[in-house]
Amino acid sequence: MTKIYEALIHASRQRPEVHSEIAVTFAHRPTPFSGMEEEMLKLYQAIEARLPGVERKIIQFIGSRLGEGTSTIAREFSLVSAFRIRKNVLLLDADRFNPCHHLFFPHSRNQGWQESVSRGQDIDSAIYRVEDTNLYIGQSSNTSTFTPEIFNSQSLETFWETLRHRFDLTVIDSTPLTKSPDALAIVPRVDGVVLVVEAEKTRWTVVESVKEQITKMGGNIIGIAFNKRRYHIPQFIYKRLK
Repeated sequence: MTKIYEALIHASRQRPEVHSEIAVTFAHRPTPFSGMEEEMLKLYQAIEARLPGVERKIIQFIGSRLGEGTSTIAREFSLVSAFRIRKNVLLLDADRFNPCHHLFFPHSRNQGWQESVSRGQDIDSAIYRVEDTNLYIGQSSNTSTFTPEIFNSQSLETFWETLRHRFDLTVIDSTPLTKSPDALAIVPRVDGVVLVVEAEKTRWTVVESVKEQITKMGGNIIGIAFNKRRYHIPQFIYKRLK
């Protein structure tokens, strides 16, 4: 394990936990670093099982509402996929209102990937490599201006194809559907969607509504991640029950 990996992974403020291949559960709890890594590896394996035969994947993470920890899960998953599984990974920030990943991986481009698509420019104008690693960051637009025209453009189709040929795994961190329609415009173009839900807070009617919207747009929901789960029994007992 490299010092770069340790420095990047410890920047995370959550420690997710995965419990199954289809319905995935995450929890805030004091666990050793290796435990978090193990759970992210399980999530990777779960996605592999859900998408057999898809060699180069584009996976979209979507929350049903604000504050569900979608960005943290997407970031942790990208880190482990790049450093432990040694895949070439692009973490694409798709939140033009509150982009966050550049705060964890300090760097900048003069424009985001939305501008690159709109102008028909090369992908390298909007992404950057995290030091000498397999992880790349695609920063979001530098403006919150809504540009719906890019989602139906040939330039966007070319952009997706470029991502698929260049990266083993592209992770898209999208805004919640309650905040922006951007995520829905992307779902038909990805291989799978992971819906992030804050356990014990998000109403199931909201989750069902989001699932229905994604499905109607042609999205392929490959799993639901229940984040911030609260444990009502001691952890050592819970582990014995699993």
